[in-house]
Amino acid sequence: MKKILVAIMLFSFALGFSQEDDKYTEILEKQIETLQLTGEKKEAFIEISDKYYEKIKATQESEGSRMSKFKELKAIQDSKNEEMKALLSEDEFEAFKELQKENRSALKDRFKQKNKS
Repeated sequence: MKKILVAIMLFSFALGFSQEDDKYTEILEKQIETLQLTGEKKEAFIEISDKYYEKIKATQESEGSRMSKFKELKAIQDSKNEEMKALLSEDEFEAFKELQKENRSALKDRFKQKNKS
């Protein structure tokens, strides 16, 4: 039953957002599946991820230099990692860090594609 509720929540969450938000939802679902999170741990993971996603979006849309945004995004990521480290087991956290590396690589590729256009 909880899986259905979370799936409905994620689906309805994705419906109201742009393509970027759809990509976030896709990444979040992949992380949850890869880490095999269930129950309260899964709900806490989603809550932490959503909180920091909103902070990241706000920083990206804010005024300021690229360097100041980069520093702010780095601080946000460090805070998120601290919360995730407290939530996840050691093995889960290491897998989470690997997923982050993959996501950064994909983001760089999308950025390069966007700038070629």
